[in-house]
Amino acid sequence: MTSPTLLPQPTKLALTSGSWKRSHSPEKQHLHPFTISTDSAAPLAPQVNLLAHYLSEENHFDVATGTADKSDIHLTLSLPPRQLSLLLAAADFTDETYRLTITPAQIRIEGASPSGVACGIQSLRQLLSGQRNRLALPCLVIEDTPAMGWRGLMLDSSRHFHDVATIRRFIDLAALHKFNLFHWHLTDDQGWRLPVEGYPRLTEIAAWRDKTLIGHECDKENRTFIPARHGGFYSHEEIRAIVAYAAARGVHILPEVDVPGHVQSLVTAYPDFGNTGHAPGVRNTWGISDSTLNLEPSTFEFLGKVVSTLADLFPFRYIHFGGDEAKTGEWAASGRIQEHKKELGLETEWEVQNHFTERLHSFAASHSRSMIGWDEIVEHGNPPVDTAAMYWRDGEHQKVILKALQAGHPVVLANHRHTYLDAYQQPTAEPIGEPLAIGNHLTIEHIYAWEPLAEFPVEFQHNIMGAQGQLWCEYIPNRRHLDYMTYPRACALAQVLWTGTGREPMASFVLRLEEHLRRLDRLGVAYRPNSPA
Repeated sequence: MTSPTLLPQPTKLALTSGSWKRSHSPEKQHLHPFTISTDSAAPLAPQVNLLAHYLSEENHFDVATGTADKSDIHLTLSLPPRQLSLLLAAADFTDETYRLTITPAQIRIEGASPSGVACGIQSLRQLLSGQRNRLALPCLVIEDTPAMGWRGLMLDSSRHFHDVATIRRFIDLAALHKFNLFHWHLTDDQGWRLPVEGYPRLTEIAAWRDKTLIGHECDKENRTFIPARHGGFYSHEEIRAIVAYAAARGVHILPEVDVPGHVQSLVTAYPDFGNTGHAPGVRNTWGISDSTLNLEPSTFEFLGKVVSTLADLFPFRYIHFGGDEAKTGEWAASGRIQEHKKELGLETEWEVQNHFTERLHSFAASHSRSMIGWDEIVEHGNPPVDTAAMYWRDGEHQKVILKALQAGHPVVLANHRHTYLDAYQQPTAEPIGEPLAIGNHLTIEHIYAWEPLAEFPVEFQHNIMGAQGQLWCEYIPNRRHLDYMTYPRACALAQVLWTGTGREPMASFVLRLEEHLRRLDRLGVAYRPNSPA
């Protein structure tokens, strides 16, 4: 057999002699069941169940499970874990190193952690893709470990609401490509998706808008709308189930509630949290609203409850509080804000934003959580050093993230020029045949050529936890469009983040991708053809 291809490219793959084969015999299965085993003391039940699910749904093999190491597939935590950086370890990441060994007698997936075993399962899933009832694999040994610790995909569920099935599918496809973090943007001007006890108008009012823009935000002279109520929210029970679903796949969930700007839906439901005294209406166009939160005690009481809710629902160490693009006009015009500034010793409107950052950091710390926000939170202030910054503004704003690195802040790279998957994919001024996108363009070649650490001094690179891709959903209304914008560009990003600087040339990656796209076909992914006509 020829050497199989995996995506992302593994660290090391070596063929050995022979092959592993299994056939499905329904009439004899009760006598010789297909089995998955794990060590009795290993906490791998979610991973065993995950592999059993894939074998059943994608390969048509029902399996039995147990602890006897004479099974068809054995999962074990037998690899000594590498020492991760202090920042990654503090963020709850574990070593994802795994070894996948295939012999004629057995397949073994050894991991340094349950997350490592989950990565090995995804590699086996790829190798078995398309095989039904009769399974055959070449004997081999894969030894694999990621280059970057934080490898994420962000999905905006506020501009367009995605149902639970879409969220689960997005996470499962992310795991297939060995992304280990799902950044869930839950609130914005156009919708609030998180229930908070004691604040019923969040789900009654803030979660819904009366109409949705058709066409591009820039086309202000020809605006038309879908005259239908749009929105929704995720119950706490649904969120807990999604967290468990992701955890079995080795995926952390980073929740984001965006404040003190991007809050038009919130202040529509609760005008007392705003600065104008009136409800502006949940925003039904895109762009950024002028709405910001005020500094009243009731506002911070609410934010404290939000943090408590997030800490209860999401076990990940970090909570994302946005902090981006907060307009200062309402603060400058508000007499109450000016009074509060004097009381708090604040001189500028930027210091009002810094005050929010400090309070949110304190709320998070009270629940043993850490705060992360977009790079604006470090632009005009000096938040506590454990506050992490997500770098999204390229170009002249690089000095902002350099300031953060020099101060010792943890950093995640989300540079819009390399990671914003809501941009057009065709590098022309007016893309032909492309669905509507926010603007600019980002090709798969550009993503694959990205060297995430290259633009930062070596002495600060240890503070960079990793990187992630962004899918803002102003112009991504459904699952089909989401597939098209995500893949295959996320395939290239996955290889950049997992394989790192040792990855193959672009020409070789294209060949790898051709094989991998057949796997996505089998999963019903409506990706963009890599070479569209």
